[in-house]
Amino acid sequence: MNVFFLIKFIILIFFFSRIAVSEPFVVLEYRGNVDRNYTNSDNLFLQDMDFSTKHVVLKDETLSDIMLNYYGSKSFNNNILSLAIVHFNKNAFVRNNPNYLYSGKQLYLPSINEIKDMIIKQNKNNDKNTNQSPLSSQIYFFGG
Repeated sequence: MNVFFLIKFIILIFFFSRIAVSEPFVVLEYRGNVDRNYTNSDNLFLQDMDFSTKHVVLKDETLSDIMLNYYGSKSFNNNILSLAIVHFNKNAFVRNNPNYLYSGKQLYLPSINEIKDMIIKQNKNNDKNTNQSPLSSQIYFFGG
């Protein structure tokens, strides 16, 4: 009787497992365009996305030192941040090279929104992105 029960159990598992895995369906939520809430941070750039400031470069100070002091180390991509600072301060660098910074120059440290606008050039005449449905923020996978 145990053998009969075991065979029946194996057949049921085999039959139902094929049904269960024959058509997978996965829904992922895409949060790429959602602004994160950084109000718990003491970083002014994270608290206010429109915050910008100026800094006078001291002797022997590097761009990495300035970015670390103002923007922090974990919240931003340092490569993009350094390129954005060079973009807004072309006269403070030798040949637009972030490794060669003039001492005594005043740097404009752009806000997060200014950096986003510099990277993502949106067409203001095209308002297709303003009327997105909630489904546009999800990724669907069908099939096996």
